[in-house]
Amino acid sequence: MLKYFFILSLILFSTTSFAASVTAVKGQKVLISMDGDLIQEGEEFFLINPSSRKRTAIIRIKQIKGDKALGDILKGSATAGHTLQAKASSTSISRDVAPGGDTAATTSEKFTLPLRPSYGLVGGYIQNSMTATVSYKDGFGVTQKSEAAMSGSGFAVGGFYDHVFTQSLVGRGYVGLEQFNATTTIDTSACTNSTTCDAKINYLSFYGLGKWYPWQGQYRPWLGGGVGYLYAVSKSSTALKDVSGNQVFTLALGADIQKDRRNYIPISLEYNMFQSTSTVKANMILLKIGWAWAAK
Repeated sequence: MLKYFFILSLILFSTTSFAASVTAVKGQKVLISMDGDLIQEGEEFFLINPSSRKRTAIIRIKQIKGDKALGDILKGSATAGHTLQAKASSTSISRDVAPGGDTAATTSEKFTLPLRPSYGLVGGYIQNSMTATVSYKDGFGVTQKSEAAMSGSGFAVGGFYDHVFTQSLVGRGYVGLEQFNATTTIDTSACTNSTTCDAKINYLSFYGLGKWYPWQGQYRPWLGGGVGYLYAVSKSSTALKDVSGNQVFTLALGADIQKDRRNYIPISLEYNMFQSTSTVKANMILLKIGWAWAAK
């Protein structure tokens, strides 16, 4: 488990960028190239000098047309090439920026946006584990039982849609393909007359997940849980007699790493527990990462 948290922490503290910038200034108005960033009429922004990282002005978006926006300068001065930074709603204009631009910019204020419906694609690495009780007949024709503790790894790929219920609660629907690969060797020929026991299954998976965001900013951590249904589209096993669909229960933690006001990197660490039977217990640990787009 430690390696998953190490990878998760490493990605969470990666750097970010913000693309929207001023292309022209005329009097108290600025022309802005949004470069794909999510900007709305009426929003206020800091202007940032990219060389010094200092705030130089506060502007309000007046009009949007295509990938261009027109803004009014409320305070300070603007220069072509300055970038935009979302203005924190709790900060007053009088102390946000001085005419000389002597207040340093903070990266978290770039991303103080309400949660929005979004969709994305993810890929993942899976660590699989299964314990199966296998039956066989010994040399005297007597049925014996042996336990096979199998493990292995696989990969996942899929897509999701996030629906916003409140500004801290989100529902996720996910569809994907997931590999369950696990194998081991035992002392007896109990797995289809072999000492090698395995389970190799490709699942078409469907998940419903609830996510709770304790706070929001450049990094949006969340905790979640839900259920899933895994349908076996291909299967091969020496340890299992019957392989079909399975229900799983999911616990997860993750974060949305904001790259700009439209795009973010979704990352999650998930634990899936299969419904147990009298002969089989199984689970999956999934590390997923991808790219997502907030709806306009």
